[in-house]
Amino acid sequence: MSAESLSELILTASVYGKGQIKAKVFKHLAPVTLSKILRAVPFGGNANFFERNFAYILTPVVTGEEKPRKEFKEASLAFMPAGSMLCFFLQNTRSYKPMNLLGEIQEGFDLLRNLKRGDSIRIESIVQAQTLP
Repeated sequence: MSAESLSELILTASVYGKGQIKAKVFKHLAPVTLSKILRAVPFGGNANFFERNFAYILTPVVTGEEKPRKEFKEASLAFMPAGSMLCFFLQNTRSYKPMNLLGEIQEGFDLLRNLKRGDSIRIESIVQAQTLP
């Protein structure tokens, strides 16, 4: 995942009263899914957990599987079509359901690890990554 990629975007999310999360997302990993998420921004939801393997929020996005996978690394960001969920992986995980990988969390991972069920997460923006001169 190159820093010079034209498909690289920066997703910014906020956790109410706690801080910000930034993630690199890549259009080439799931172009249809990311396009639908872009159209839905801003949106938010309350944090839930799946066995503390990943935190997730429900989204207004409806889309199918796209380059699906079931294995994710810590700090991965993925979309689960089966539940319209945006998932933030807290540890290396093998999922029961296939998901569309979107990218990886760059800032605020400790914030995610300390989330509590019901904390409010809002996806604020997704913008083109700035390339260094």
